[in-house]
Amino acid sequence: MKTANGLTFILALALLVGLPIYLVNAELGAQILLAKRLAAGTVLVALLVGSYILLQDNNALRDSSELANNKPYSFARVQMWWWTIIVLGSFLGVYAVSGNQWTINATCLVLLGISSVTTAGARMIDNSQTNDAGVTRHQDRTPSKGLVRDILSDENGLSIHRFQAMIFNLAYGLSFLVEVFSKVHATDGAFPVYADPVLGLLGLSSCSYVYMKMNESQTATPPPQSATATPPVA
Repeated sequence: MKTANGLTFILALALLVGLPIYLVNAELGAQILLAKRLAAGTVLVALLVGSYILLQDNNALRDSSELANNKPYSFARVQMWWWTIIVLGSFLGVYAVSGNQWTINATCLVLLGISSVTTAGARMIDNSQTNDAGVTRHQDRTPSKGLVRDILSDENGLSIHRFQAMIFNLAYGLSFLVEVFSKVHATDGAFPVYADPVLGLLGLSSCSYVYMKMNESQTATPPPQSATATPPVA
């Protein structure tokens, strides 16, 4: 937290000192545009710093768990974190670099919506399993083994459905960024538009994750067996 406060102070100081120096040498219209671009860049840096802080926090991107420390990372929360950085970061980055304000399109909203619905569904499942006294959740007994291993693992270890969902989110996210910043200076630039089948593929992988999560940790604790006398053999 001290590091974050220090970075925030340095960023604010640089903005307060540098902004007047740049503005006094520009025309009024250019001053306004430059001020907006600097503001967008500042918010972008704040977004990245805040995202790093969330990544290091013991609760924000972690599973709800009875463990006091080193809780495992949550796939759904990390997915929501990932797409928030990509969509909002792209919007701010484009404005900071080129001064162009791109309109958030339906593809951006769907990508954010998929991650939000996945997180909400996963949270409901966690709450249901937590309230079930007959279920021992693996998140309550297994500490974090690292970000990647946590989001790829269920109660049986590494799982293919989580791997599939992670690969789709990673591929879509990187392709989104490449497409955005490859045309950041274009006068007719716009956010990528994905066809319905492409978005459906990402949604299907997230649905598979939620469905499989419903079946995680469902092995109830076996009841204690009562001792019964074995009848003597004649």
